[in-house]
Amino acid sequence: MDHQKTSHKHDFGNINFPLDNLFYFEFRKDCTAECIKDITAKFEIYKTATVLFQSLKVNEDGTLPPFRFLDVVNYYCGMDSLCENKNIQDLFSVNILDLSFPDATRRTDIPTKKEEK
Repeated sequence: MDHQKTSHKHDFGNINFPLDNLFYFEFRKDCTAECIKDITAKFEIYKTATVLFQSLKVNEDGTLPPFRFLDVVNYYCGMDSLCENKNIQDLFSVNILDLSFPDATRRTDIPTKKEEK
């Protein structure tokens, strides 16, 4: 199958993709400035995902290497045994450990690029 000539769209089905979350979110009368802090923290993961996806290394034939986002988070947290792809870091030009995943604890057994400097 020639992936370079194949045009396709991803069907996210009933998954609450970012736009669904954003378009249907509403601030109610009882919301405060704390609500803004909470919701922006929830959406921070989409910024991280954007940086990660943009750093994905493209194969020589123009295709993308398959991976699960959960593998990235598991690697970030040091739960390598849960990763399907044991070499997940090799798929990206950015150091996964230099990213920020809200509500996830970064592993400490591998230094980040920032810590090495």
